[in-house]
Amino acid sequence: MFLSISAVLFDVDGTIVDSAPAVMSAFRGALSDYDLPIPDDQRLRTYVGPPLWYSFGDLGYEGELLANLVSGYRARYQAHFLDPEPFPGVIDLLHELHDAGVPLATATSKQAPMALAQMSHLGLSSVFDVIAGATPDPASSKATVIHEALTRLEERGADISCPVIVGDSIWDVRGAKEAGIPVIGVGWGYATDDGLDDADAVCETVEDLRAYLLDGVAKHAQSAR
Repeated sequence: MFLSISAVLFDVDGTIVDSAPAVMSAFRGALSDYDLPIPDDQRLRTYVGPPLWYSFGDLGYEGELLANLVSGYRARYQAHFLDPEPFPGVIDLLHELHDAGVPLATATSKQAPMALAQMSHLGLSSVFDVIAGATPDPASSKATVIHEALTRLEERGADISCPVIVGDSIWDVRGAKEAGIPVIGVGWGYATDDGLDDADAVCETVEDLRAYLLDGVAKHAQSAR
C-alpha cells in the first residue's frame, strides 16, 4: 500500500552514503586509545547510524570514559567524514525529487556541521530545502532531528501534512515512530535482520524507492485537488 507523501526526509549514513568503513575505523581508533577490546566487524557495523552515546554505552562504557570515547571518535571521524561515496543512483533520485518540487530534508544522527559539509561536498546543498543533523547534546536523537527538520520545512512554507523519512536501520524506524511519521526502509544499508520489520514499507533498490516515493507524491497531489 502506497503512502500519501508531501515531504521526504532522508537519513544519511547507510541511506545516501556508504559510511561504514569510515565509521568503523573511527570506532576502532577511539577504543584503541584506551586499550579497550575492539568488537568484530559484524558488531561494529551495527553502530553505523545510532547516536554515539548509545553505541559506546552499548559496549558497556559510561561516565567520563564514555564522554572521552565519543570525543575521540569525533576527532577521528572529522578527518574522514567526506570520504564515503554515495550509493549508486541515490544522487540522481534526490535531484529528480527536487526537480519535481518535493520538499526534501536530511534527518541524520551525524553532527549538523558535518551534515552541511557533506551535502555541500556531494553537490546536494541546493537539492535539500533543510539539512538537519544532531547536536553534541546526549539528548539529541533521531526523533529530535526529525522534529527539527519538519519545523524548519514548515517555516519555509513546505507542506508537511504527510511527511515520511527514508532510512536504513532500526534507529530510523524507532525515531520515526517516536516522532509520529511513517518510515520507508531501504535494503542497501546496514539494517540488522529484523531492523526494518516495523517500517511502513521497505524498498530493496533505489528504483523501487523512486517508484514508491513518486507514486506517494502523486497520490498526495491528487488528494489535495
